[in-house]
Amino acid sequence: MVWCQEEPENQGAWTFVDRRIEKVLKAIKHKSQRPEYVGRAEAAAPATGSGKTHVQEQEALISKALNL
Repeated sequence: MVWCQEEPENQGAWTFVDRRIEKVLKAIKHKSQRPEYVGRAEAAAPATGSGKTHVQEQEALISKALNL
């Protein structure tokens, strides 16, 4: 189970849904007992301010999410 979001870890829905997803996974006895977070690290700003860096980060997080 992977949770992938574009926003930094401290700005998106992750902090709201992580424990809820975990609770459901345990209730259904899923082999994955905890969702894995894939996204940008915690940050004060929602974006890097550089289009080139943003595209590189975006490609990296999508690749990681799809290859876990």
